[in-house]
Amino acid sequence: MGTTIDRTAEEAKTLLSALQQKFPSKTLGEDRWYILALISLIAAGQCDHAPTLYTYLISQPRYQTSESRQALMRRLRESLVKSVSVVGVPKPLEAVHQISAVERPEDKDYSFSR
Repeated sequence: MGTTIDRTAEEAKTLLSALQQKFPSKTLGEDRWYILALISLIAAGQCDHAPTLYTYLISQPRYQTSESRQALMRRLRESLVKSVSVVGVPKPLEAVHQISAVERPEDKDYSFSR
């Protein structure tokens, strides 16, 4: 039986940086590598690293405005909702709550769409 190894946030950031370099925008589309990373983390039961991914992303120059961070969070939420059919409801829901805990107050988006 396999064992799980708890990784630190620093190890996760190193992994995320390597993934970003490995999958340039021309292979997955304009900066979409993180969607694959997020869903892989969630499917592997590593929901604790969802906030690490979010903070890693918002530290980049592209996400310095509140509007860009809100758009990022909408993409992450949409990806998590779509993953429900594969990984079930609890893991994506847990990831949304954990990311929400590190989200800045000015970045909270209370709008919704159908």
